[in-house]
Amino acid sequence: MGCEKFTKQFLIFVEQYNLFLRMLVSPHGHCLRKYSIAIVLMVSCLSLFSQTKTLGLTKKISGNLESGYVLFSPIGVDTTYLINKCGQKVHTWKTQYTPGLSVYLKDNGHLLKAGTYTDTVFGFAGGRGGMIEEYDWDGNLVWSYKVFNDSLCQHHDITPMPNGNILVLAWHSISKNTAMSYGRSINNFNVNQSDLWSERIIELKPIGKDSAEVVWQWDLLDHTIQDMDSNLIHYGQIDMHPERMDMNYALNLQTNDWIHANSLDYNAKLDQIVISAHNISEIWIIDHSTTTAEAASHAGGTYNKGGDLLYRWGNPQAYRKGSNSDRKLFRQHNARWIPGGMRDSGSIMLFNNGWNRDTAYSSVDIIRTPVLSNGTYIYNAPYGPTSASWIYTDSIKTKFYSQIISGAEMLPNGNVLICSGVQGRFFEVTANKKLVWQYRNPVNSTTIQSDGQVAGNNSVFRCSFYSSNHPAFKNRSLSSFGTIERSSYAYSCIYESTPPVVSAFSPKTNDVSITQNAVLKVKFSEAVLKRNSSVNIYSNNVFLESISISSDLIKIKNDSMFISHLKPFPINSRIGVILPIGLVSDSSNNLLKKGVDSSVWHFNTISIAPKITSVFPVHQTNMVPLDVVMKITYNENVFKRNVGNVTLYENGNIREIIPISSSRISIAKNIVSIRPNSVLTPNTLVSIGMDSCFVDTFGTISANLNYADWYFRTYQYPSVVNYSPSKSASNIKNNASLRVTFDRVLKLDSVKNILVYENKTLKETISLSDTSVHFIGTEMSFRAKNNFSKSSRINIKLPGNALLDTFGKYFAGVDTGSWFFTIEKASNVQSEKMLNHAKVYPVPSEGVVTVYSDEAINSIVVYDLKGAAIECNPTIVSENVYQINNLPKGVYSLLLNGNIVLRIIRE
Repeated sequence: MGCEKFTKQFLIFVEQYNLFLRMLVSPHGHCLRKYSIAIVLMVSCLSLFSQTKTLGLTKKISGNLESGYVLFSPIGVDTTYLINKCGQKVHTWKTQYTPGLSVYLKDNGHLLKAGTYTDTVFGFAGGRGGMIEEYDWDGNLVWSYKVFNDSLCQHHDITPMPNGNILVLAWHSISKNTAMSYGRSINNFNVNQSDLWSERIIELKPIGKDSAEVVWQWDLLDHTIQDMDSNLIHYGQIDMHPERMDMNYALNLQTNDWIHANSLDYNAKLDQIVISAHNISEIWIIDHSTTTAEAASHAGGTYNKGGDLLYRWGNPQAYRKGSNSDRKLFRQHNARWIPGGMRDSGSIMLFNNGWNRDTAYSSVDIIRTPVLSNGTYIYNAPYGPTSASWIYTDSIKTKFYSQIISGAEMLPNGNVLICSGVQGRFFEVTANKKLVWQYRNPVNSTTIQSDGQVAGNNSVFRCSFYSSNHPAFKNRSLSSFGTIERSSYAYSCIYESTPPVVSAFSPKTNDVSITQNAVLKVKFSEAVLKRNSSVNIYSNNVFLESISISSDLIKIKNDSMFISHLKPFPINSRIGVILPIGLVSDSSNNLLKKGVDSSVWHFNTISIAPKITSVFPVHQTNMVPLDVVMKITYNENVFKRNVGNVTLYENGNIREIIPISSSRISIAKNIVSIRPNSVLTPNTLVSIGMDSCFVDTFGTISANLNYADWYFRTYQYPSVVNYSPSKSASNIKNNASLRVTFDRVLKLDSVKNILVYENKTLKETISLSDTSVHFIGTEMSFRAKNNFSKSSRINIKLPGNALLDTFGKYFAGVDTGSWFFTIEKASNVQSEKMLNHAKVYPVPSEGVVTVYSDEAINSIVVYDLKGAAIECNPTIVSENVYQINNLPKGVYSLLLNGNIVLRIIRE
């Protein structure tokens, strides 16, 4: 009922009621009181209507399954939540990584979760993961395994198997050239694309705490087909091979993530796997009964098809057996078999996102596959059925639309639990498509939102239901911790009448040495919500401050309340706190009925402890030099205590423990300097932990510093690892090639000059962009234009701030004191062999080049512009004539006899 309409009807009611009152006689005074109560209730109702729940549980009516729990892990958040059907949190797991993306609850109560591993190979591709972790019920990490390297990365989904193994969906990266050798058309690459990601499924057997064995594997590349080139592998007529995937079909071809599979599910009865191929708008079923060798072939296994597709459905255009009008799926997610004993068991349910439909809307579809009792599938070109057997859409179709992510699953009572992922909306519908339950995720990557807010950035990949009799919950307490959303509006779900009570508070009564800005903590018997009134604070029985329960100074987390205050507690004072009745309530709207008086809760203060105002390097800083001196600045002068240590950690392991008495810890007034015993390790996470090591002039002890509160990452700037000729070398030839080897690959950022000195006089200036300067891998080589004088001393100066690494950090350069050598003495022979000269022509060339050199050519190696050696080196046609038409078009470097570099262009 709209607020305006409600108000109008209410006013009509009041007018009629007043007329009725005038007609009553005094003997019916009790009736007057009864109707007065009705008026009060009506006003209360009006007040409630002004508060509309936007987060957490927003709908719950009869017909939904009460005895169960919902598991979900918000995208970008490191916490996984388990809630009951009343929208109340019953358990959480805080994990090391954010979702990448699926999460499961195992029968033993352990959480199995894919995590997002930070890398630079697969960038920020949608669905990227890379880590798999398992946590026990208490949140302890019991197993972790990285499924990520230069060519492989777990993404989107994993699924636990009955035998304890784990099926993993992974990208398999191949080079552009390799993809073209499989028949991929060059037209199906974008201009910046250098590789192609196929799909791979691996079965892991966990071992120990951080290992696993790959016991089975399937790769899509083994089951592709192409009709581009009969000289390449997997050539064939595509419409005659629906069991294979067209190497040149997808709804979005010019992308690395060609298939973008987003889910997999395992059917133990059939020993089959269903895969959701998002970019094809199809679901695929493959045989798992094969060996790994059979899975790479087209024969073997229970169904004698090897790893070929047993069944596919959703878009027959993909195997040229239909048109766009025959397409049934639109970038779907979460294809899964409906378990036995449930409605439509054996069918496949999926979330049909609706991306690319004529009208943008989502649906949940149930597909009755044409499977026979022996597990094979009927094929009538195309695969049936012609349509889904059950489809859910909103009564106004466009109101239900999640373009990406999302999922659905069948519940034991025949209802369907749906996750509209983009909106973080979970809801349950009956078989007759009636909405009976709805929940809105309040958590996003930056905060937990308050009820009444419009939900934002609260996406969830999918949610899962676990019935109350699931083995994971055996002998475990699943008490409510209240709602996840902050400041939840009052609502009823489980009705109970026990009010919350204060069970503990901190500081405790009669505690001493409490700091002036101490945060007060109150623990209740159950999770609570803010209601009315204020917390009052007294100092030596004189009123100090009143803090409204609605203030941001008071925060509630589950069953705990944290009270900050604007006015510092006076030194050496008795502080009393009053918590009034009705300050908070539980989720069933039972108010706090027994408050706390200042005679019950009071404590004593002293001077505030020294406070850290800043640290150097700043917390969470990157690129910190290895020789850094760490500094802590306090708000007042401090002095060393007799006890305590400063502990330095590198990557979580103790590097060294420095006693406070050490001279490596020094104090200048309010600044503490900490010097490690040696330079820090490059590219390492350094954290600092500290005991209560200092006191102020009042003798107040400083607080501990947790190692998680101050950490930074070190960095080593680019450096030279080798010179040729080496430093201080003698008897060097006067036409020697000069080389510098760096500790990493560097690129030219700005054009500066190399300076060459002969006997302290500038001999030559060589620009870094000069054709005589060559970069191959980590090596830079160059040669002076003129021979060095005999017996001369040569000094080289390399410019700084001209070459940088992939992190954007510059090479500092080399001065003349770091690289110098001496040329060989003059020879008695009158005619000395001059510097070898070499050239190549024509440049550019369409296929044949002539190489000329003063000396015999013993070897030629071809490098690309990235410094990588090319496998296909030039073919000798005749003396000094070479064929290079087997090289792709581009610019290359020829390395003659290991020390002469020439440049060629293949066009």
